[in-house]
Amino acid sequence: MLLKIGLQFESEEDKVGKFVSGLKREIQDVVELYLHSTLDKNLHLALKVESQLKKKQEAKRNAPHNEYYYKIWKGKERKDERTPSKNLQNRPL
Repeated sequence: MLLKIGLQFESEEDKVGKFVSGLKREIQDVVELYLHSTLDKNLHLALKVESQLKKKQEAKRNAPHNEYYYKIWKGKERKDERTPSKNLQNRPL
């Protein structure tokens, strides 16, 4: 009951500030970019951001690590580093 009474005397801006400061840092960073004036709007934004972060984390966990393409790409980089360009070999100094 005392908490409800205390919150009634706080401004909406103070409530928003306390709410945002209590969020996880990665969610807080995004919410601060689009900071709204009401607690309700910030709550919905924070829930959306949290949902998106969970989806990204889940996608990373479930993504297959395709070694085949990694090896091909890495091999091309090494090949380019080992053999100098033909234009440089035939150029007179």
